[in-house]
Amino acid sequence: MNKQHTQPLGSTSSTADQRLTHAEAVPPDHGGLAHLPEIDLRQLLALSDDTGIFQHALYSAPDPNHGYCIDDNARALIAAVLHAKLRGYDERIVPLQRYLTFLAYAYNEDTRAFRNFMGYDRHWLEDVGSTDSQGRTIWALGLTISQAPNQIIRELAEQIFFKSIHAVRNFTFIRSRGFSLHGLQAYLDYNPHHKEIQELRDQFAEDLYQAYKQHATDDWPWWEDTVTYDNAKLSHALLICGQAMKRQDMIDAGLASLHWLLKVQTAPDGHLSIIGNEGWLQKGKTKASFAQQPLEAYAMVDACLTAAIITKDQSWAGHAWTCFHWFTGQNDLGIPLYHAETGGCQDGLETQGPNKNQGAESSLAYLLSVLELHLYYEQQVSRITATGPTTLGLGIVGASKFADFATQQYQDVETINPIAIWNRSPDKAKQFASKHNLQTAHNLQALLENPAIQLIYIASTPATHAELATAALNHGKHVLCEKPIAISQADAHNMIHTAYQRDLILGVNHALRFGPLTAPIQQLIGQSILGMPIRGFYVNRACDAGYPIDHWFWNHNISGGIFVEHGVNAFDLMRSWFGEAQVLAATRFRRQFPGHHDESNHIDQSTCDLRYGYHTTINYYHGFNQPAPLDEQDFRIIFEHGQIIMRGWIANSIELRAMLTHDQLAQLKQLFPNAEYTILQTYDRADGAFDFHGRSASFDQLIVMRYDVGHDKQTLYANAIKSLITDVTSAVQNRKHKLRVSMDDALAALNTALEADRLARGITP
Repeated sequence: MNKQHTQPLGSTSSTADQRLTHAEAVPPDHGGLAHLPEIDLRQLLALSDDTGIFQHALYSAPDPNHGYCIDDNARALIAAVLHAKLRGYDERIVPLQRYLTFLAYAYNEDTRAFRNFMGYDRHWLEDVGSTDSQGRTIWALGLTISQAPNQIIRELAEQIFFKSIHAVRNFTFIRSRGFSLHGLQAYLDYNPHHKEIQELRDQFAEDLYQAYKQHATDDWPWWEDTVTYDNAKLSHALLICGQAMKRQDMIDAGLASLHWLLKVQTAPDGHLSIIGNEGWLQKGKTKASFAQQPLEAYAMVDACLTAAIITKDQSWAGHAWTCFHWFTGQNDLGIPLYHAETGGCQDGLETQGPNKNQGAESSLAYLLSVLELHLYYEQQVSRITATGPTTLGLGIVGASKFADFATQQYQDVETINPIAIWNRSPDKAKQFASKHNLQTAHNLQALLENPAIQLIYIASTPATHAELATAALNHGKHVLCEKPIAISQADAHNMIHTAYQRDLILGVNHALRFGPLTAPIQQLIGQSILGMPIRGFYVNRACDAGYPIDHWFWNHNISGGIFVEHGVNAFDLMRSWFGEAQVLAATRFRRQFPGHHDESNHIDQSTCDLRYGYHTTINYYHGFNQPAPLDEQDFRIIFEHGQIIMRGWIANSIELRAMLTHDQLAQLKQLFPNAEYTILQTYDRADGAFDFHGRSASFDQLIVMRYDVGHDKQTLYANAIKSLITDVTSAVQNRKHKLRVSMDDALAALNTALEADRLARGITP
């Protein structure tokens, strides 16, 4: 691995609305897993309110003058379902149920069909929507049923779906039927033996195929004399139905029409040149050049990826990338329509340039294209043609002693390549860079815009975490942040929200979770080997030699205070073992030494009582008041029929004393196979059971177990840091990998710390 980075990084500037050459707009290999664009949810969420998604935008802002429509809420529902399939379902991140509820409310019981347009005042503007809008709704509902993240969502979607089948039977327009076929086939993917839906799918698919056969010729393999809108959805419908019905003739027709559609929309230099809506493409005439709509590019991306799956021909995936890069600037004007500052897509390519509004249809067309590419490359594993970088470039923010220690560990990890550092003090940055053989960035912007860097490590003061992490995330960088995640709930929520919106990894260093005893203790508690945990005492007697009187740690506005800056590590560890915490009481202590400097602000001791569930209480204490040789930490946990004492900040030894059955002892030995076991006493069950904690139980032995990891604090900390960065890089490279400490875990630890701090300061909420 080459880690020579001695030259400095200069600052760069970005230019809005920059015209790109086609060579710049697309990677040489046309994409693959290494070039997957980020899943950017910002404009989807910006256009969504508590009703649904707005139809139009004024630039990137929602335009209430045009209200809502079922078309866009159906598209938003499709995006939400695909996102849930990729990243898991969380209504707080993507409001899937809100879009589904809009569809439910749009159904008109009197007409037995869907309405389309709704005003901002939530009044419907019509009794029946167009059949195209209803067909798209059937498509969204069928996909939701097939891919629903839970049964409640599936049942609601299914209820609406079957209410609307009556209207679907009466569709006559070819595109309305084509959209419906996507939903009917998606439903059959979930329930292939439903006779009514199968018959309707067969009828619509056969009609679509026969219409193609009757009109298509060798030089015009299309359904009509005019090629208009959402064209690839027709070819796509034949592909998916032909595959399900085992009809090669349908598949062949779908491929032939899609290949021709790609051909007539390919410019001489190979980029996608979409049929414009100012005249369309009429048989025997030249296609209209403008206005080109983003929906057409999405339809082509989706259809080409399906063709790649069905035919196992990777050239179709290459065509999908060509179509996708229409959004990023490989188009007739060489101008990107995706807007990196907002996450939206501009409303079409017109003669004079992009329409600068970023409405729902266009922004969803881009987002759906991205989601489909991720689904293809992340889930069609056997078809992956390129892999992500095996080594991530690391940018470092902060030149503290701990950043120095962490960087030493990172340089020993194969998946990380530290590249550059930025610090507010240029002199400290240069010293740091010289020691670790790194580049120095002249400013934060230069660091964040370095294309060789994929991950930013933030080791600055806690009060700056939110600002720096959010800036890095908004530059498309993954982030590993020192604890605490932030010093306020609002900042932490904003960081997490940004990471979710940008589909980026945000890791937080809660090092105790990476200790060698953490997982075995979690299993010991979970398996109830010693019974229920009842009481605990966590004591951290720390040395303050590294914290002079003017150190930022003593400033509550910078560090967040002793509970926040140091307590979060212990609170996170306890939550992983015992569950959610309730802070019962908290106290903190100031230094007051006669004759010393004014240290009224120096809170050097803190303690709080925590309750977990109904039976477990833990007393937490942390004090900076010991000389270095007495810097010690221990954690005693009392169970119903035993206790454990762990020693070490990252625990390196454990002593256990308990009354156990033979089975419980066997379970314990599985968790600690190399421990030393001493049997203090054996019991004859004929003598009867032992009474404790309101119940009786029999035991076979009283034992003592002792186990020492064999490493000192520094070695354990180094190993934990390496495990942490490996965990983060694994999540970056494989999005199905779950971080050991999630963003929500870090937020929960912060919330506990803030509540303890509030109680200790006597602040009324």
